[in-house]
Formats: sequence, structure tokens, C-alpha cells
Amino acid sequence: MQILARFIQQHSGAILIATILVSFATALPLMQLGYDDDVVRFLPTDDPEVQRFNKIVRQFGAINVALVGVEATHLYTAENLAYVRKLATSLKALNVVAHVTAMTELAVVDAEVAQAGEVGESVHRALVPSEIPTDSDALKRVQDGIITLDYLVGSVVSKDATSTLLVVQIYDEVDGQRISTTSAAQSVRKAAKSLTRPEDISLHFGGAPFIAEAAATGSQDDLKRLAPWVAGIIVLLIFLSLGSFRAAMLGLGSVGIGILWTLGIMAWTGFPLTLVSTSLPVVLVALGSAYAVHLLVCYLDHQPTVEGTLRTVGWPVLVAGLTTMAGFLSFLVMDLSPMREFGWQMAMGTGICVILALFVIPSFLYRYPIQGTRSSRLTKLIDDALVATGAGARRRRGLVLVLLVSIGLLFGSKLPLIETRMDIGSFFESDSAPAQADNFLTDKFSGSVFLQVLVEGDMTDPSILRQVAAFEDRIQAVNGVTRVESITNVLAIINAAFSGERRLATTTKGIKYHGYLGQMSDPAVSLLIDKNWKGALLQIALGKFDTSVVKRVTEEVRALASTSVPETVTTVESTNTELRAKVIDDAAERILLRSSAPEALKPSLIGILDAAGTTIDIAEIKPKIAKIIDLEIGEDEMIFVRKDTDLQAFSDLLSADMEAGRFTRKQFKTRLTSIADPEELEEPEAFDKSVSYLYRALAKLTDTSAATPIVRDILTLLGDGLEEAVKYRVSAIVHDVLAPNWAIDADWNNSIGAPLKVTVSGYPVVQEAMTQSVHNNQVKSLATSLPLVFLLLVLLFRSPLAGILGMIPTGLTLLVTFGLMGMFPSRFPLDIGSSMLASIALGVGIDYAIHFLWRYRETGADDAMRTTGRAIIINAVEITAGFIVLAAASLVPMSNFGILTAVTLLVAALATLILMPAVVELWKPRRQTGG
Repeated sequence: MQILARFIQQHSGAILIATILVSFATALPLMQLGYDDDVVRFLPTDDPEVQRFNKIVRQFGAINVALVGVEATHLYTAENLAYVRKLATSLKALNVVAHVTAMTELAVVDAEVAQAGEVGESVHRALVPSEIPTDSDALKRVQDGIITLDYLVGSVVSKDATSTLLVVQIYDEVDGQRISTTSAAQSVRKAAKSLTRPEDISLHFGGAPFIAEAAATGSQDDLKRLAPWVAGIIVLLIFLSLGSFRAAMLGLGSVGIGILWTLGIMAWTGFPLTLVSTSLPVVLVALGSAYAVHLLVCYLDHQPTVEGTLRTVGWPVLVAGLTTMAGFLSFLVMDLSPMREFGWQMAMGTGICVILALFVIPSFLYRYPIQGTRSSRLTKLIDDALVATGAGARRRRGLVLVLLVSIGLLFGSKLPLIETRMDIGSFFESDSAPAQADNFLTDKFSGSVFLQVLVEGDMTDPSILRQVAAFEDRIQAVNGVTRVESITNVLAIINAAFSGERRLATTTKGIKYHGYLGQMSDPAVSLLIDKNWKGALLQIALGKFDTSVVKRVTEEVRALASTSVPETVTTVESTNTELRAKVIDDAAERILLRSSAPEALKPSLIGILDAAGTTIDIAEIKPKIAKIIDLEIGEDEMIFVRKDTDLQAFSDLLSADMEAGRFTRKQFKTRLTSIADPEELEEPEAFDKSVSYLYRALAKLTDTSAATPIVRDILTLLGDGLEEAVKYRVSAIVHDVLAPNWAIDADWNNSIGAPLKVTVSGYPVVQEAMTQSVHNNQVKSLATSLPLVFLLLVLLFRSPLAGILGMIPTGLTLLVTFGLMGMFPSRFPLDIGSSMLASIALGVGIDYAIHFLWRYRETGADDAMRTTGRAIIINAVEITAGFIVLAAASLVPMSNFGILTAVTLLVAALATLILMPAVVELWKPRRQTGG
């Protein structure tokens, strides 16, 4: 340190000028310092959850959904409907928006037009007319027309006719450039708020993009608002402690320059701020000011020369900085990219603060000396109290150690109770705007959190879609699932306009046509099916943000996927008696799940379903059979028949087969072959296609006729109070049982079928993976940093025993801090913010211990308490007071971080000042003088 002191004395001016020049140079790129809000970066690119999520993004284009809620006293007025339409138009015009689903933009398939055989746009009817009516009767008809559509109530409009929801799909990237979620959400919010709205309307902004935006802007706003208070309190307390305003400004100024250099280097190297690194300035204030304080206390009180100050505290400051850097460099073993970046950035910032403390502060003091302070009465009282505390700890070292062990055991026992939580919804207080929006979305709709389940297969295959719908039946029954949106429901609703039955079409042609109509009705259907119809995306609403719910639902959905979704799907004729029991049991189980009926009803359900198809109303369907035969064979000549064929007699023969229960495809083909023209049979492939088409059309008649009494009996068994959507689904399940072909797991009959694959993903799953990653990384970081810090202590003091002693305050600090989190797990969960506490505890606890042991080794315990002890008290009090200010932050993690950091610093200081005198007296490490 004498060499360093001579260098500073010779080049103090150059050092100060170089500091100013570097400060200007690093300040220039600060305007380019961006903010990265991509939550996926909090996971490694090879993480399975990220790979699944990215696959869905690539396949569906945009699954980033912002929700804009419109709440009014009464929604269905001309003024309010006009506002909703204008709002939707304004949002659709934004370049970051892919689609907007709004009640004023939606159209439904008009049943009257569809059943008349119309196609194309003429089939659609707008929910809200292009010219919004103004008279009350017409508006009432609009309202009734929307409210009666059960599939829109609770998803697009509220049941109480007060609210509607605009679903805004945000692009993930445009022209190959990723779109910032925060900036996209801000664009949507700005566009919405720029419109003049009716007096009785209020807006709510929810969904993952707005939550992420609120977290990002909230953390930055908190720091802008509270950082001046933190700095002001620290300056005031340093001034009161040192008795010199110049010294206080010098100490804080060196830390400020360190922060400036660190942020400037980040901007220059192209590393943006993240949700983690926004805390870098306040963490550096906590750690960096300690180096300046120790130098200034020594200079003002004991060694009023640069050389004497550096000789006394230079080495402890340097080694304390190295141990703190080691703690943060342990972040490099983490699998979170932002945490790795934060680790080296904090290590760099700490190193810069140490360099500034050892070069700039002595250079300034050499050229502009500060008069040493006289010991005030208060200072003398503090010094005497510290010396007495040390002496008492040495005399009662046994009691102190027992107390140490007891405290360690008490707080250590609470460690298993720590909750790791990363759900971004828990960032906000209950009265905040994001929390209120979440409450609105949960109360009026089904919440703002969606799990995505990707089902891959040929989605134009009716058998595949029936398996997907069966999977949805089970998902709907999972506790915590509030709604499931899927392409199967869209297709079934459109089919209802044509057939009167809300169930899937039975042909690929029908599926494709209904899909085309669905996409014309609402472009947001692209959220449910990919362009090639090779993948369907189930959007599963989970209500509020809740990590425990997300984790449980995800596990249950994955379990359902592995046990109930076949890897391959095939079809068999429903005459297969071996499979009948399995099909009926599966149908009964799903009906119970969808209706939330007790398991005790299952035998009765099976009995009703087992009788399905045994009786049909032949009088009802006989004319329909004749109509199909007359149209398809007589008029359209789908099959050429012999000239002497009596089509009416043929229709009567088919009716008799149906009534007797012997109508099968094989039997029907035999009948058709008997009347077919011989030339027709010369092309067997074309003939078989015609047979299949006619058979499906005729079987549908028996299906519908037989289903009606079965559905009636089942609904009677289930009782009153069933929702309309449940009744429709029960009917569809019954029709599937009665269908001429069953869609089954190919393994059931050892056949080769069409492949089907399920992948569970989405933002909630990514956040849950982040939670697990935070927990694992905390363990890995400590396992890396503790041995590294211990090694540095051993090298510094050339004694393993001294290294062990130096770790004791840190160990106790870690136990108390994390034990406190275990005592109050709901208030202080382990999240990204609190995961940094280990490094802070390690850095501060070790720093204090290093300074104490160094001074003790040179001049004894009493002098160490009198000199280093007061520096520790000053640093702990000033930073604790500064961090308590962060308790007023609007973001819960920032508030918790401030409180826990304050506790950590106090515990580290007390542990050092009480434990170190006791343990060094008990084991007496080797004393020596010199550096």
C-alpha cells in the first residue's frame, strides 16, 4: 500500500482528471441504455419449456394477448357501442397488433341463411349492425341477440350486460425484429386512452403484456422516485456520522461515479437493463459506500494522511471488494441469462467502486485535505459502548456462542418453509391498477392468465378432432380451469347453424368449410389453429395469477395428456362389440366431468348409454331416408342404378334395416350393389367413396333420431341447473357414441392410426419454470461463492482458522435473512429480487468481518471495536436507513427487497460486533502486524 500511496501522491491530479474524462465518456452512451422486458430470457435457450414456448410462437405467430376491458353502467347504448367499435378500429390500426376480437367486429353464422344453402359472406350476420341503432327496442334486440349466445357470455361480453372484452393479439416480431412487450402494451394503452370515451365507461388493462409493462415501468419509476431519497438519507447520515459535509459528498460521489461507469459500460457494450439489473444502482450504493466509509473514518479520526489511511485500511478494502466480487461472479453458474449478466455487472461495479475508493478518494484528499474531526461526546459514547460490548462478549463468550447456536437453529428451522414464487401478478399491491384489472377480468370474465396446450395432428380429420374434444372435456373439469377456448368449439358452433346440433361435422370437407367460415367470423381463430391445420392450440383460462394454481393445473393437464390422449387415433365401426363397453364407459366418465355430477351416477349413465341406438323413431326418419335417396341417386346420380330400380322400394328396405338394427356399412354396400348398374361396379374405388358418403348421410338420421331420447334421459338424470354449453356437450358425446364409426386409440385394436401429440406451454408455465430456476440457482450460487470467499480469506490471513472465523457472521446473517423469509413465506417469498440477498449478505458480512479481523490482528480487540466498529456502525445505519425507503415502493418485490436488505445489513453488523470479539478470544488466531 505504500507503493500505491506514493503513486497517488505523484499523480493525484492526473488521476482526478482521468476520472472526470472517463465519467464524461461513459455518460455519453447512457441515452442508448435500453430495457429488455423479455421474460423468456430468464430461462436458458436449451430449457425444455422455452423450446416448447418458442415452438408455439413460431407455429401460431402471435400468442401474446393483451386484454382491454370496457366497463359501463349499461353497455348496450348507441353511444357505448359506437365507442367500442371506434376503440377496436383504433387498436387494429397499430402496427404491433395482429388482430382484435371485439363484440362490434364479430359475426355469427346465420342459421336461416346457412340452412337455405347459402355460402360465403352471405352466411354471416354481424352481432352489432354496421349502422348502430338508436331506438331502445332495436338496442334491446341487439343485446338479447348477443346475451343468448352462451359461448360469448363470459368470454367477450359479461352476463350482467355492463362489460365487454377486447382481445388484442400482439405480434411477437415484425420484419424479423422482436417487439418489446412493454412498448407494445404502452402503444395499446396510449391508443385506448387517447379516445374520448362516454362518461360512464371505464377501461381496464390486463393480460401478460400489461402486467409485464406495469412491472417494468413500476420498477423504473420506483427507482426514479425513491433513489433521491435513498441518496439524500445516506448523505445526511454520513455527514452526521463523520461531521464533514465534504467527506459525505466525497464518499457518495465516488459511489455515484462507480454507478455511472458501470451503466455506461453496459450501454457501450449493448447490454440493456432488465427487471433484475434495474436494482444495480441501489445495490452498489449499499456495497460500494462501505469502502468509502472505512477510508474516510480512518482518515478523519485516526490517520489524517493518505499514506497512513491506505496502510491501515487499504488491504482490507481491497480484499473485501474481491470477496464481494467473488460472490457476484458466482452468478455465472446460473442458468438465467439476466442473472448471469447481473452477476458480472455487479462484480464489475464493485471492482470499480473499490478502485475509486483506493485511487480517487485518496487523490482528492491529498490535493484537497479535509480537516480531521474532533471526537464529539456522542462519538466518544459510541466508541466506549462498542469497546464495552466487545469486552462483554469476550467475558461471556460461552453465552454468546450458545446464543449464536440458538438463533441459528431457530431461523435455520424455518428454511424449509421458504416459498419460491415468480408469478408476475404478485408484484402488485391489492389496490394497484394491475390488481384491480385482474379482479375485473376474473369477476366479469374468466381471468387474464392462459395456459396453452398444443395438440398436433391432422385437424381436418373428424376422428382427430373428436379426440381433442374428449381431451377438453377432462381439462374443463380440472379445478382452477375457468374456461377452455378451442377450434373444436368454434367448429361445433358453426355446424349448429347448419344442422341444429352443436357438434363437429363428420366429414373433412365439412370441417374445412366450417373452419373457413370461422376465420371469416373472427381472424383471432388463428390463435386456435395453425395455417396448415396441423396443430390446434387450446387456450386454457386460469383466473388470477397464482403460481400454486399454475403448477397444479399444469401437472394435471400433462397427466391427462399422457393418460387420456392416444398417440395414434383410428376409427372402427360402432358394431364392434368388444370395444363398446370401453367407449360407453369413457363417454359416461366425460359426461360426469363436464356436468360436475357425482360419481355415483355413473352406473345409471352407462345403463342409459348402453341402450342407445336400440330404438329409433322410424316414422320420423323414413321420409328423410327417401329424400336422401331420391336426391343423391335419383337426381344427382351419385350412383348409376339399373333402369328397373324402384328407389322408393329401396328406401323402404333401408328403413326396415334401420328399424331392425341391422343397418351397417357392410349391409348397406350389399344393398347398393344389388341395384347398381354393372358399369358402376367396374370402378370399385369410386363406388366405395359413394357408398361411404351415402352411408354417413343415412347413418346421421338414425344417430339423431336415437340420440334425442337418450340425451333427454341423461339430462333428467343430471338434474336442473346445467349450463347450456354443458347440455350441448352432453348431446355431442351421445351422438359420438351413436355414430357409425368410433374414434379410438389405435392401441385398443392394435391398428395403425393417425398420430396425435400434446405439448403444454404458455407464459404461466414459463413463469413456473423461472420459479424453479430461481430456487436451483440460489443453491448453485451459494455452493460456488462460499468456498471461493473462504479461499480468499485463507489467502489473506494465511490461516484456515481465520477464514472460518470470518465466515461466521455471514453464516448467521444468511440464516437469519432466509429464516425470516421462511417465517413469513407469503410476505417474503424467494423471487428474483430476494435471490440477490445471499450475495449482499455474503459481501457485507464478509466485508465487516475482514475489517474487524485485520484491525484486531494489528492492534487488538478494543482498538478494532473503537475504530473499525464505528465504521461498521456508520455504514450499517446509513445503508439500512436508505434501504428502508424502498419499503415505500409500489412494486411488492422492490418493497420486500428494501426491507430484507435493511435487515441483512443490521444483522451483519450486529453479528460482526458481537460474535467476532467472542470467537477471536476463544480461538485466538495468530496476531501479527504489518500488511
